Amino acid sequence: MTAIPHQEQPPLTHAGRILTRRENGDPTAAGARSRYMALELGQRRLLAALARQNGEAPHDVLAAAVASPAGVVFSLMTRLCERGLAVQTPGGWKLQGWVTPLAREDMTRSVHVALSIPRDDLLRPPCDSVMERRIFEACLQLFEGSVVLPNVPLARVVDVAAAAPYLDQADRTFLQNPLTQLDIVVLRKGLLPVLAIEADGTQHDAGPQYARDARKNRILHVAGLPMVRLRVRDRMSDDLLTRHLGRALWEAARIARPSQRGHVELARALSRVMPGPAREDADD
Repeated sequence: MTAIPHQEQPPLTHAGRILTRRENGDPTAAGARSRYMALELGQRRLLAALARQNGEAPHDVLAAAVASPAGVVFSLMTRLCERGLAVQTPGGWKLQGWVTPLAREDMTRSVHVALSIPRDDLLRPPCDSVMERRIFEACLQLFEGSVVLPNVPLARVVDVAAAAPYLDQADRTFLQNPLTQLDIVVLRKGLLPVLAIEADGTQHDAGPQYARDARKNRILHVAGLPMVRLRVRDRMSDDLLTRHLGRALWEAARIARPSQRGHVELARALSRVMPGPAREDADD
């Protein structure tokens, strides 16, 4: 049988430079791990970043993923290609098949590698909805100087044992449910809760949600914690949202007299959102 002559693969160009692509054969299972672990940390970071991109990524994307200059990334990837761990593509880089599982394992097990590559999917912003998040951001400004917390379990605010004699069984069960939360809680010095804020959409007008809101109101009334309910719509502008929040706080301030908790915090918040006459009334 006539042997097929070996044809050298054409070089690939990248950023004005030429790099000959070399595809070494897959090492044995034992040799693969030792060969991978012998790499420098910076090279392992690049391979892990490529593994996060399903094994292939453009050059600029890879450089951004590891927050390194494009020239440094090119130099490191060139050496990795020469060692047979990756190949150059017309637009970027691609892992050799045997490297991908090792790089993914390295990313999950090595703190040094994992921390050097952002993992946005591991983090969640506060609040359960975009609207609640916007209200939370507004409260951080209005209640500056106080501690503002989002998504607080009701049982972390109301002492279950102390409130039990004043509640029926359904109320106590509702209070102790870890899923029963307050959207926002304002704390004064000493970390004592002084105000609760709830963002209510149209789903709060009827049905089970309406009944849960009434039960929550009753529990907070027993505990003596002022409650502000803010009616919201999905497409409210920031200015309109702030005005609605100010109006809701003003209504709560009319109930919270100077001797009651939350009055000082409400007055300070209103001074940041209401005009002069309303600010004077809020301080009365």
